[in-house]
Amino acid sequence: MSLIEDAKSGIVLDGAMSDELEKQGVETDNKLWTATALVDQLNKVYNAHQDYFRAGAELVITDTYQANVQAFEESGYSKKEAEKFIRDAVKVAKKARDDYQKETGKYNYVAGTIGSYGAYLADGNEYRGDYNLSEKEYLDFHLPRLKLVLKERPDLIALETQPKITEPVAVLNWLETNYPDMPIYVSFTFADCKIKLNT
Repeated sequence: MSLIEDAKSGIVLDGAMSDELEKQGVETDNKLWTATALVDQLNKVYNAHQDYFRAGAELVITDTYQANVQAFEESGYSKKEAEKFIRDAVKVAKKARDDYQKETGKYNYVAGTIGSYGAYLADGNEYRGDYNLSEKEYLDFHLPRLKLVLKERPDLIALETQPKITEPVAVLNWLETNYPDMPIYVSFTFADCKIKLNT
């Protein structure tokens, strides 16, 4: 079975990374949020993925929602360190998946997750979308992380908690040109949204 075929009958997604990491004692009350675990607590990220697989998840998302080069640099890490943290997030998710398969014989999936620009602002804007960037500005922000995630070859890309249409469209257009065969899903958080469909 392929990811697309499995998706037609439904795939069980994991739950919140923050809850699992906080249960293990990771302090997430900072601008890096769950990405703080990528610095020196990678084993706890691995444990979180394994716990979700054991609970029945068939797809886990990498700990890269809030992990972006800019935020790591603002927190005092070098660009090289930031790039390693992001790549490690995908590697550890795939290792957890592969180890689970060796143990059970069941193959599951890994989604490289990309949070919105609003998540980077760390002020609730991933839910409000009170920002307006050009397509170039969106890509300047997203591509450093997205390219690192793609280098580690996840099964799919997840554009998560998107509060605006323009932002994921910019990323989707880039992916369509550069990675046309990469499966993608997008999740939105729209407040008081009215969409008119042409039928």
